[in-house]
Amino acid sequence: MKQSLLSTSFFAAGSRCCSGLMMLFLCCLPLLLTGCPATQSLPWDTKEDLQIALSDIELQEIKALETIFLLKLRVVNPNDTATEIRSMKCDLKINGEPFASGLSDERQGIPPFGTVSVPVVVYTSKFAIVGSVIELLQKDVQQYGGRPEEPLNYELDGQLHLGEDGKEVLPYHVAGKIVLNR
Repeated sequence: MKQSLLSTSFFAAGSRCCSGLMMLFLCCLPLLLTGCPATQSLPWDTKEDLQIALSDIELQEIKALETIFLLKLRVVNPNDTATEIRSMKCDLKINGEPFASGLSDERQGIPPFGTVSVPVVVYTSKFAIVGSVIELLQKDVQQYGGRPEEPLNYELDGQLHLGEDGKEVLPYHVAGKIVLNR
């Protein structure tokens, strides 16, 4: 009988030793993983998407068959790491109709918790502008007796290419209203 008591106490001591080593390993595991470069996208290391907003529209040039606008898009980085914008593409719709498209290849860095204004040149045919403006004016005269009150609804869809090589692609959709000052 004594023999069985000895063997049980030996195994109990061995299991306490293993559980102590296991606890030490589990406590040190996070410290080991934080130094490992392959762990930069761990599930608990979440990043928020960049926030994009239309901040300004400027008429640049009217040509025979097209009109050129400069859109200024505000890009906000809500993260604690810097990000680089390689390029930006956008398509602008006004009142649900395709209006203008363009690209920007201007590289810009966004600091942590920072913001930048990205200029994007967009092109549209002159005929689209004339048709849209006449339609808006007719609608305003009929509804408001010549006093325009209704804002234009816009939608911006596109892609933001991030990183040194631009291979990280962030699609975006922005919608809002433009109040015309006439």
